[in-house]
Amino acid sequence: MAQSSAPFGFKITQRILALRATYDIIDIATGNKVFIAKRRLFTWTPTIIIENLEGQEVVKVKSNFLFGTRWKITQGPNLIGEVEFPLIRFCGIKFDVILAGNHYTASDMLGWSFNAVGRDGSIGFTLDKKVFRIKDTYRVDVYPPLEPLYGLAAALAIDSKFYQGNR
Repeated sequence: MAQSSAPFGFKITQRILALRATYDIIDIATGNKVFIAKRRLFTWTPTIIIENLEGQEVVKVKSNFLFGTRWKITQGPNLIGEVEFPLIRFCGIKFDVILAGNHYTASDMLGWSFNAVGRDGSIGFTLDKKVFRIKDTYRVDVYPPLEPLYGLAAALAIDSKFYQGNR
């Protein structure tokens, strides 16, 4: 199935001199910072908070306690999605993403570029990791009708699971 509209693009850049993993999230179309994502310190489970520029929480991404195989995405008290990783990987990386009632399967052989594809063949979002950079930098494109913030939250869970060592 062909995509009907252009994606909403984010550029995510990790701050180098931060006490915790902190990301500046930039709208690619305008070049303006739109969100900040911060990893919580001193928690039993990895937790990432996406805040607007006023410092208010807009979305929370939280892992389960054991192995970090399930990440829940919440907006206030509402569960809006989950990213579920397999406990054991064989060939390549493949996992499930459920966002706003839509089911996607994301996969990549090497783990640098993920495409989340729906059951109807449409792309929900893509994550493209830039390699050989001093600080983490990657691009996330979220395709309609998926809410851009939800695709961004799922991409941060993927980054935390595979690139941050789930620490």
